[in-house]
Amino acid sequence: MPWPQFLLLLILLTSPALAGDLGQTSAEKLTRFAVIGDMPYTDTEYALLEQPGGAIAAAIKALNPPVLIHLGDFKKGRLSCTDELYKEHYRQIAYLNPHKTVYTPGDNDWTDCDRFSLGSRHDELERLQYLRQLFFYQDELRLSQDISGLVRQEGFIDNARWMIDQVIFATLHIPGTNNGRNEISRSNIQHALNEADIRDQFNEKWLDQLFQSAESAQAVVIAFHADIFIFDHTKPLCTIDNRTECDGYQLIRDLIKHKAAQLKKPILLIHGDTQAYCLHQPYHEIPNLWRLNAPGDYKYIDASQVIFDPDNKTSPFTVTGLLDQKPVPVACNYDLFSLFIDSRFLTLETPSS
Repeated sequence: MPWPQFLLLLILLTSPALAGDLGQTSAEKLTRFAVIGDMPYTDTEYALLEQPGGAIAAAIKALNPPVLIHLGDFKKGRLSCTDELYKEHYRQIAYLNPHKTVYTPGDNDWTDCDRFSLGSRHDELERLQYLRQLFFYQDELRLSQDISGLVRQEGFIDNARWMIDQVIFATLHIPGTNNGRNEISRSNIQHALNEADIRDQFNEKWLDQLFQSAESAQAVVIAFHADIFIFDHTKPLCTIDNRTECDGYQLIRDLIKHKAAQLKKPILLIHGDTQAYCLHQPYHEIPNLWRLNAPGDYKYIDASQVIFDPDNKTSPFTVTGLLDQKPVPVACNYDLFSLFIDSRFLTLETPSS
């Protein structure tokens, strides 16, 4: 290149206006969204989520994310699952990020409503139907109305899929309590297990459709409630012949691993259910797969902002708290959770970094 032309190009590239345009172009590539779950479990947490003075509610409003993903467990397990409580928390969730929220159910929200420790116990399948009616079928406050292109799975309204920029998102209904297969004390056991089998089948189909659609995307985000990475390694895959003494998450975990290894694009799994707030890569052999154990569950009381940067090949997903602005830990600390679980019977997928 002749010297005058090179000099002109250098001046153009270093000019403030052009530098600003380049910075803006880079920023425009980022996809941002917010995540919350496993709260409120206390009166203090409830106040943090209430409009207009709650700190977390205000932080979400200031961020104004294109989507807020709620990972379920909108109440602590010791509260009875009354219609009034459901309606109150539905309202609170809807006002956090009006018309741009996607909710996926947790175990506290229905499977655990039959616990003997509750003052008023409910049939969990009846509560599931009421939950679906309130959040999905009726949905008076239109939780997801302004999320462009959002679709729900035919025949299984619990699951959603949508796209923001070049990132494709999906939710799967995967509750805790071994995917709803344990501690069935008021529902008809066979009916409850049939519901779990049907849920597995629909989740499998939804994942297949998601990864087919992901061929044209830059990245994939999959959100669900249960921590599928902590499980009883002595138990086999659930089958038609063994529906309770089994690992209720192996089917979905193995399917995600297989699909992620094939796609070879950045994939982020987001879940709640346990207290190990962290972001890491759970499998050495699948370097394009990340897992975020989201805030909440008493340990880290906040919501998180997630940013996807397609130009960052080593760490495309970054996560920070909305209140403290600190990055998410890269090590998963289950210390609090281990107080209640005998770790000799658990397998925890080890991080690759």
